[in-house]
Amino acid sequence: MRKISKILLGAVVLLFIQEAIAQEQQPKPKFEFKPYGFIAYDLFVDTYKSVDSKDGESYLYPLSPDFDKNGKDYNKRTMLEMTNFTSRLGLKIAGPDIFGAKSNGQFEMDFMGTKQDYIQLFTLRHAFINLKWEKSELIIGQTWHPIIANEVAPSTVSFGAGVPFHPLNRSAQIKYTYHISPLFRLTAATAFYGGHKPSGPAVAQRYSGKPDVHFQLSVGNRKEFLAGFSAGYKWLTPRLKTDSSYVTSKTIGSYDVNAFIMFKPASTSIKAEVVYGQNLSYISMIGGYGMKTGSNNEQGDFDYTNLKTVSVWCDIQQEISNWTIAVFTGYQKLLGADDKYTTIKDYNRDDNLSNIIRVSPRVVYKVDAFSLGLEYILTKAVYGSAWDSNHKVKETLDPVSNNRVLLRVAYTF
Repeated sequence: MRKISKILLGAVVLLFIQEAIAQEQQPKPKFEFKPYGFIAYDLFVDTYKSVDSKDGESYLYPLSPDFDKNGKDYNKRTMLEMTNFTSRLGLKIAGPDIFGAKSNGQFEMDFMGTKQDYIQLFTLRHAFINLKWEKSELIIGQTWHPIIANEVAPSTVSFGAGVPFHPLNRSAQIKYTYHISPLFRLTAATAFYGGHKPSGPAVAQRYSGKPDVHFQLSVGNRKEFLAGFSAGYKWLTPRLKTDSSYVTSKTIGSYDVNAFIMFKPASTSIKAEVVYGQNLSYISMIGGYGMKTGSNNEQGDFDYTNLKTVSVWCDIQQEISNWTIAVFTGYQKLLGADDKYTTIKDYNRDDNLSNIIRVSPRVVYKVDAFSLGLEYILTKAVYGSAWDSNHKVKETLDPVSNNRVLLRVAYTF
């Protein structure tokens, strides 16, 4: 019996030794890490108080005029700011094949903070896993919202790449892309908003129990040419109970569509986009939603209605040796609602606006890792003074303008 036990014990030990040797012989997963980022210094001067955040670094458009008893505008004044919290740090990770796909991941942070009180603290920009097969790709994590085509973004010196005319939103998502051919791509995605939420209660999407869904079709080699369009739909349930303490489950849905194009003949780059939709506040555009007038009942419940917005922009850039000369232009218009509209405080992004326009020339000098950029940003806002029942502007105030001159010094690694 002892002899049999010794034989069994020896066999078990031998099996463990063989397994250990086999594992040693197997190639271990290899990871490659590539840090990247830049150190930035921004100096900018404004001539009119505006809708902005993060010490003015995240800039949208001028505030509505505010006059004193002598008719002087409080908002008209010269302001100076210097910041460096747009500096960025990222890490790209390439790993082993998973499920037959090449795997990689990415982290990226800046120091913008999540709101004004938290500037100069880390902000998570991107954190996602990417699996690439021969004809498809899967992204899981937080990155640019699916409405955004990375290759078709303005190359402005200022933070935000032309916001609010160009969409700005990073969201948690699951995004699947199928390569129909070397040129055609079809993308389907579901997304949940992170730091960029629609106007209204921050929990409205969570209460709805539904994600934002988006589809995009694009064509091009993504280096010299790219064109495409996308369409999306989202649901929001702003309240679980009315002000009279009755249960409510009223949900509002809204759609958005966009079309974009980019082509780079030789040293010239031309990019353009148009965005149209309901409640585009989630991508930092004007608009939102409110109450459908006359729908409220005795229990304090009511239906919602969306405000519609259209936004267009174009960015033209020319490279000459170490120099880049370019101009960005944008226009955005609030179109009113399909139903009779009553405003609800904080459920919209400036529904008293009629339109905003921007012209922004820039020049950038680059040598190796160093760049010096100078940008002039003229942003004009026209506010309404009278509206019809669907909140379409009938009369407007005189335009207000902000002139911003921005100097940026950056060291990229």
